[in-house]
Amino acid sequence: MARLREVFNRDVMLSYAINQPLTKTPLYQTGAFTTDASISNVMRAGVKEFQVPFINGIDTNLESNYGNTIYTDIAQPREITGGSTRGRVAYLNEGFLESRLERFLLGESPLAMMQGMIDNYWAQQAEHRAVATLYGIRNLVMNDSKLKEKFVVDNSKTTAATEDNRFSVDQFIDVEATLQSQYRGAGAIIVHPKIAAKMRKQALVEQVTTSDNLPPITVYNGRAVIEVNSPMTVIGTGANAQYVSYLVGAGAFVADSQQGVDDLEIARTADTGNGAGHTALWTRRNMLVHPQGFNFIATDEQLTGGTKNEALSASWTDLQNKDYWTLGTDAERTSIRFLITNL
Repeated sequence: MARLREVFNRDVMLSYAINQPLTKTPLYQTGAFTTDASISNVMRAGVKEFQVPFINGIDTNLESNYGNTIYTDIAQPREITGGSTRGRVAYLNEGFLESRLERFLLGESPLAMMQGMIDNYWAQQAEHRAVATLYGIRNLVMNDSKLKEKFVVDNSKTTAATEDNRFSVDQFIDVEATLQSQYRGAGAIIVHPKIAAKMRKQALVEQVTTSDNLPPITVYNGRAVIEVNSPMTVIGTGANAQYVSYLVGAGAFVADSQQGVDDLEIARTADTGNGAGHTALWTRRNMLVHPQGFNFIATDEQLTGGTKNEALSASWTDLQNKDYWTLGTDAERTSIRFLITNL
């Protein structure tokens, strides 16, 4: 078998990297992730916490101007409004021991295979951060009666559920109706596997290919279906458990991922393995996955993404904490909603 130190060439391996690994995620493929050049520039500047800008949509319910022939009639342009929400970059890294890379070292193009594995790893990390963030926002709105009224459609019962309380296309349409029209029929829906199975039984899902070099994704009424089997998507147990489905509209997240300093670095230890030594490949990413319209307000002292000595990033646990989020704009201008039903 080839050894990692023998085949490794950092420049060659980097040539196999895709420009934006987030394009592999279902959230990106359906438009829930959007990347802004201004955000990329700020990330390159090394700013760990900054304001994420957003532009409010145009209100199409207002009547347009009507032209006439009077020279002194001056039309006033409509103001485009916007704002910013507070976000934070996460500084991530992961190492892979040579033994874990063995199947890649046996390949015809080991560097290309390893780079593909790393790109996929970071894409999945972005998805996990988005999911943890949605859980945190749900915890925020569920504990605020005014926000719950705007973000949550709860048709569930804790006992004796009927067909009116179970997940159906009618329930889905009800929660989509709370969104502005431009946020409907696109993005993603994050559900428990049992809800995903019910979608398939109702014959309302299809396989859609968004790119020739990416696998097809499962789509339900225009939204990519992402299955998550965790307390995030189910409350309680048994026949009357409540299932939480998350609707994530187009542009719900601003997201970017950039190579960290000394990405793809080989480290060799001599004394580990009782003197046998180990070789590891380290990869690093600076990543932003931030929900537009919400503020992440945790301080440096509250963060746990690091060690007891220093934590610079928000961990998955931090992202799930309701106390670390606030709403930074009108609820109507956001594209995240929650549907709670029985099975």
